[in-house]
Amino acid sequence: MNMKNNKDEWKTARFIFSGLSRLAAFSKKTVAGLNKNREGKYSITVIGLGAGALALLLLVIMLFVPPFLGMSDDGSFARRINPAGIYHREDAGENLYFNYYVREYLSLAPESGFFAGLTGQRALIYAAKGLDGLFTRDNIFDLRFLALIYGLLYIPAVILLVKQAAYRVKTFTESVVIGLAGVVIFADVSYITYFSSFYTEPLVLISIIFCAGAALALQQERYNMLYLIIYTIFGVVLTTIENKYAITGLFLGILGVKFVFIDKGLFWRTGCIAAVLLLFLSVMFSAAYAPSSFTLSGKYNAMTRGVLLQSTDPEETLREFGIDGSYSILADTSSNEQYPLLDPENKDLKQGFYDRYNSAEIAYYYFKHPRSLVAMLDISVKAAFNVRREFSGNYEKGAGMPRMAKSLFWSLWSSFKTNSIPKTIGFLIVLLVAIVLLFKQKSVKIIKGYRQRSSIPLEVMLVIFFVGVSNAIITIVNSGDAEMIQNLFLFSVSLDLIIYLSLAEVLHRLKIL
Repeated sequence: MNMKNNKDEWKTARFIFSGLSRLAAFSKKTVAGLNKNREGKYSITVIGLGAGALALLLLVIMLFVPPFLGMSDDGSFARRINPAGIYHREDAGENLYFNYYVREYLSLAPESGFFAGLTGQRALIYAAKGLDGLFTRDNIFDLRFLALIYGLLYIPAVILLVKQAAYRVKTFTESVVIGLAGVVIFADVSYITYFSSFYTEPLVLISIIFCAGAALALQQERYNMLYLIIYTIFGVVLTTIENKYAITGLFLGILGVKFVFIDKGLFWRTGCIAAVLLLFLSVMFSAAYAPSSFTLSGKYNAMTRGVLLQSTDPEETLREFGIDGSYSILADTSSNEQYPLLDPENKDLKQGFYDRYNSAEIAYYYFKHPRSLVAMLDISVKAAFNVRREFSGNYEKGAGMPRMAKSLFWSLWSSFKTNSIPKTIGFLIVLLVAIVLLFKQKSVKIIKGYRQRSSIPLEVMLVIFFVGVSNAIITIVNSGDAEMIQNLFLFSVSLDLIIYLSLAEVLHRLKIL
């Protein structure tokens, strides 16, 4: 009886294996036929435009078709919108903060002059306000006008990035998969819903995508100056959005130095030097004048949910900062708890606690204790793979959804990241190794000198990697692990860019499509 069962199981296994083999052969033949049929009839520009069109369609469905999606206010909107003359229409309550997306606001004259405190985001808010007034002519501001402006910037960024990801592709099916992957990743609902909000994240997303796409476009020898201008403009915008992004301009400027040597033309080199100077100046401007998302609450958490969180002897650690050991009772506590142990605004903390440390001294502590920094980076990787704010609803109250409900439409990538990707610093190291192995190429010698274009992909990928990691370190130094979801957006996008561009390179190398 057992022998008969074994034979039946063997026949079933052979049948399944045979079916899979035939399916694989059929798929291979179909793909080959499709590639042959489309040979010479498509280009990476068409693939980029197709990806942009699909991303646009998804954006319209999410933001401009009922039920309208967006992001609820976490309490930070007022400081961004009140100077521009935009105010909440109702008192703070369950409808205003965290629970529901609010689309309409009161629109009045700005509190100060137009150029006072002007930033890239503020300029876009003014533009959206003007556009709203042009069409509606009332004192109500509809947040969808700001989402529209973000969308008009976002679609060209996606087109440029997809084109560069598919730059080395030789077959139609491979380029289509790369285009679809770009839409799945960068048109995910977790990104697009930020467009209907007053958070700075949409401008961060658009700027880093433009910078990555423009830098990769310099592999080619066409429109170099146009790409350099795009790279510089959005690099400066990204650097000056908030002061936590200041160091980004330093990395982008260093990469800009490399661009000087890809062409010997005087006009080109002059342009590159000007771009580098602008990026370095933007670093200093951002550090001195750009708004900060870190508050006194963050300073409290930087010590209690950062330095002391990883300390095996909190009292000794506090003594390193000249703080009395009795403050060790605050270890592991957070100012964001519903019932915090101590209010971070408590005057008793100002003398003997807050006055004994700053972000520079915390950074030096992590330099002396690298294990603590590694442990905190491990936590930051986990947070970076969850780009959706935990306590932020996507729906208007009128949509009839529960409080803080999140849309599942086109959320495949964000769900996959949250549930399936390994979230450890080990994965971060694997990504770094993969970057080096996949994109390492020797500079090629061309007549009339060196034009080091072939090494650009590796250098761009490394800059994206270190931009992301620097965002994580700055967040750790300024607020520990208590505010990572709010502050690690750039790290999240950087990881997605690395994964996406690495996937495109793997597909090209394996030639499975």
